[in-house]
Order: sequence, then structure tokens, then C-alpha cells
Amino acid sequence: MDSLFFKFSFVLIGILLVAAVASIPYLKSLDTIGSKVEIKIGDQLINAEVASNAITRAQGLSGRGSIGVNEGMLFVFDKPGKHSFWMKGMKFPIDIVWIDEKDVIIGITKNVEPQPGIVQNLLKAYYPPAPAKRVLELKAGRTGLFRAGVGDVVRIRPFVQNSQQ
Repeated sequence: MDSLFFKFSFVLIGILLVAAVASIPYLKSLDTIGSKVEIKIGDQLINAEVASNAITRAQGLSGRGSIGVNEGMLFVFDKPGKHSFWMKGMKFPIDIVWIDEKDVIIGITKNVEPQPGIVQNLLKAYYPPAPAKRVLELKAGRTGLFRAGVGDVVRIRPFVQNSQQ
């Protein structure tokens, strides 16, 4: 009986180890822009591009004409911090959702307007109310549709394209 228990335990540990290793590609997929995630806040779904290195975070949504109502960009940082955001090169207003390391909303900055013609060192900087690990930029007004706010959990999972298009 003890031999059967040890064999079962060994197999179970092996399965858990394989599952943990299989999740590594998803975690690494958050390291580059262009990868996408599906974000759920309340009952609302957002498809977001991921920016998780200094170059992609600096570029962000700059230069784009707009984004869709169910689209956004998720900025991922190595550590929580008071990471600043600006509107350099932005052509449309956005809402900023500040998210902590536990994937809880810690603040929302609504309707942040572009600042065309303002020199870079005079652009207004926006900061989270507490250290943030992730920041979600959305089309202005989108956060008003969430029926969610500070203290709510953000669920993030890999984006899976529907193959029946």
C-alpha cells in the first residue's frame, strides 16, 4: 500500500511540475509588445496589447489615430512603483487604470487629453495613487462603462484568437 502511495505522489508531483513549466511561455509572452491579453474588469472584456520593456512602454499608444472601445494597452513593470505616464505623441484622449501587484485597481485617471504642441519637458506627468505593477490605457470614457472601480480585481489571461472567422 505504501508503495502505491509513493508512486501516486511521484506521478502527481510530476504532473504539477509539467503544468508549471508549461505556464512559462505565457509569463514570458508579457515581455514584448504585440503580444495580447484579454482583460476582464467587472463584466467587461478588453483586448490589450502588452508593453513590458522600456522601449515599448515609452512608445505606448503614441502616434496612433485611435483605438477601439474594447481595446487597450497593458503596461507591465518588473516591480510596483510610482511609474509616470505622459501624453507624448498622443492623438486621442485616454483613461488610465492603475493596477497593483495583486491585480487590484488602485486608481483611475479619466479623460487624459493629448497635449499637442507642448515641448516634451513641459508635458504633464500622471502618477498612480500608490505603487502600480501594471497600467492599462483605454479609450477615454471606457472606464465609465465598467461599473467597477478602486478595489476591484482585474483578471488577465492570454488572448486566444477565434479561428472561426
